[in-house]
Amino acid sequence: MASAPFFLLLPVALLLLVSSTLQQEEGGLDEIHTPQTYIVRVRSDLKPSVYPEVEHWYSATLRSLSSSSSAVNENPARETYRPRALLHVYRTVFHGFSAVLSSAEADLLSSQPGVLAVFPDRRQRPHTTRSPQFLGLLSPAFRPNSLLSATDSGSSAVIAVLDTGVRPDHHSFSETGPTQMPPRWRGACEPGPSFPPTSCNKKLVGARFFSSGFLASTKNASSDVLSPIDTEGHGTHTASTAAGVPVPGASLLGVYAAGVASGVAPKARVAAYKVCWSSGCFDSDILAALDRAVDDGADVISLSVGSNPVPLHLDPIAIGAFGAAEHGVLVSASAGNGGPNEMTVTNVAPWIVTVGASTIDRRFPADVVLGDRTVLTGVSVYAADAHTGASLVGELPLVYAGNASTSRPGFRSSAHFCMRESLEPALTRGKVVLCERGGIPRVEKGLAVKEAGGAGMIVANQFLDGEGLVPDAHLLPAVNVGYSTGNIIRAYVRSTADARVRLVFRGTQVGVKPAPVVAAFSGRGPSAPSCYLIKPDVVAPGVGILAAWPLGLGPTSLPSDARRTEFNVMSGTSMACPHVSGVAALLRAAHPDWSPAAVRSAMMTTAYMTDSLGQQMLDENSGNRSTAWAHGSGHVDPEKAADPGLIYDLTADDYLSFLCSSNYTEMQIRTIARRTVNCSRNSGRMPWDLNYPSISVVLEQPKESKLQVIAHRTLTNVANGTCAYTVETRTPVGVQMAVDPQQLVFHGKRQKQGFVVNISAEGVTLPPGGWKTEFGSLSWSDGKHTVRSPIAVTWQQAF
Repeated sequence: MASAPFFLLLPVALLLLVSSTLQQEEGGLDEIHTPQTYIVRVRSDLKPSVYPEVEHWYSATLRSLSSSSSAVNENPARETYRPRALLHVYRTVFHGFSAVLSSAEADLLSSQPGVLAVFPDRRQRPHTTRSPQFLGLLSPAFRPNSLLSATDSGSSAVIAVLDTGVRPDHHSFSETGPTQMPPRWRGACEPGPSFPPTSCNKKLVGARFFSSGFLASTKNASSDVLSPIDTEGHGTHTASTAAGVPVPGASLLGVYAAGVASGVAPKARVAAYKVCWSSGCFDSDILAALDRAVDDGADVISLSVGSNPVPLHLDPIAIGAFGAAEHGVLVSASAGNGGPNEMTVTNVAPWIVTVGASTIDRRFPADVVLGDRTVLTGVSVYAADAHTGASLVGELPLVYAGNASTSRPGFRSSAHFCMRESLEPALTRGKVVLCERGGIPRVEKGLAVKEAGGAGMIVANQFLDGEGLVPDAHLLPAVNVGYSTGNIIRAYVRSTADARVRLVFRGTQVGVKPAPVVAAFSGRGPSAPSCYLIKPDVVAPGVGILAAWPLGLGPTSLPSDARRTEFNVMSGTSMACPHVSGVAALLRAAHPDWSPAAVRSAMMTTAYMTDSLGQQMLDENSGNRSTAWAHGSGHVDPEKAADPGLIYDLTADDYLSFLCSSNYTEMQIRTIARRTVNCSRNSGRMPWDLNYPSISVVLEQPKESKLQVIAHRTLTNVANGTCAYTVETRTPVGVQMAVDPQQLVFHGKRQKQGFVVNISAEGVTLPPGGWKTEFGSLSWSDGKHTVRSPIAVTWQQAF
């Protein structure tokens, strides 16, 4: 092994010299030297013994690159080449490092035997007084056998929240409740500006920040505080949603959603890992936080960030989450806010719990009363201060933003979106402005209207937004309305030269029916990297969620927002994810011997499909019944998940078998798993044979008319005693489906039983390149437990 350094390092220097010379001859010198951050996946088992630690090995590699680049850099006009430095070293869920490299250096590193992959750093984006009660965790009467009481509200579990940091001085993270620290916890409280060493306690057990990737990719970070302190609010909100202690008298600005704010697992410990900054959240920093959280001893990792999905072997977050699962740590991640379009779901790896968003039985209605006395309903959480929100005094003129554009060049086309400086004050002063949703965040539209002298605002959905509504704490009196309502208002404005309107804010309404409803913005399947999975896995509360907020920050997070509130109402799959993270923490506390796959299975197979009216859950966007591409297995039900009866368990080898059958190459799988995989041993296995709690099969349609697949599954009994389960199916339209056997008998805990699902269908007419999906389900019942799996059958043209 002593000779390995020369084999791994010297070729890099020589190849770099040759490659750089060729680039000079082709005029590509600037491009090859343009630096950016890369994440390098390394085979740690090849570390030469001459290096005592992997850092020395990685640093030697970078020094070799630096000296070689200096040797070929003879262009005096270029900036002096600086030696490369390690940004992060990954040891636990991912073996390797990140560093700023030129594209040539990255290419050369990727060709080395000890390097499995080199990824360019990607920028990700961050994707409750009522929701714990809506989840069935809280009730007026104390229940000694409830999940909260049985687990002491999750006091033994640690949830690592990867987000924008945390505000340790918030009441939601006070030390009330927790006593002894979990013995396995090895985390730390990293001090920094506005975050003294004493910030942590027995509730907030750890806080770290990861900024190297962000700083390497950002020219101006002057507005960011390099410590775990949360200056944006998102991280404080998600952390308190997962595990905030009960805080009485919570509300938004003393007006909306008043009550006792509590996290889902109110005694679980919180560890904050700040990975998101003013310009986004970078893969290299997220990966470093994943690595550290697992090493620190977290039980659950909550990740409310994401971007467009890529194949799993090219996704550092998916790779890091695989390592976390191997270490027994469950990763819960948001499904993204790209709905209602299909194929918008993010964080789709089968070892991640992917969470979509739904409504709860609370809303914040506000009326738009037109001058012709037409009353239209929208939503809003506008409040000027800590007093009851009131309607605008009398009627005010109403103007459509597209008719009030400035004459300044370059702004006219953006006026209908109410972008800043696009509105003409002479046309908007003292009026209510009707703005189109899109282009910029909704609250920034209010800032633009206010700067132009507007007195109020209506934000109308566009066609793709449908009827889904999200309440906002706007800077000025404003109401958000759906697409059809927006059309009515536009027609009214066109019909009269004296359009007028009154806005009425009606506070908080509870007991709303139907609920839950799948949020219009929630990311939908099928999964682009793999149509063999139904993603999201479940949905959870994600619309109008009240949770903790930094005291020094206005509810819109805009610098001009001088209002202050201890709690804020937010919406997104970012809010849904920590609900499931909290439920997972409770389940880990109740069943410490369960694997992450077992916990996910329990949540998925016990999720419910019906709303408060007893009907199948609706899709907020269309008002029609939602499908499994929108709601996955259904809405999470914590109490039932604690006693699922049976589970679909999985190991790391099962995931690797799935990747083999999904046509990932052995080298690509090795990038994910850090070990050699022989896919020839997987012969005969299909991707839908993964022992997942849902079933998604693809019928590739050749000229033959009869199509058939067989899916294999294995159930594990997690209840005591002997039990017999009988199957019941709801067959997808146009499909024939048979289950064998139709009864499973278990004689003890941990016993396993297998079954097969035979699915066949006739071919269907498809447009070129098109596809079609029909949905059904399969349920096993013993009279006490119902173990349900959604089924998706997709026809597509064979290539």
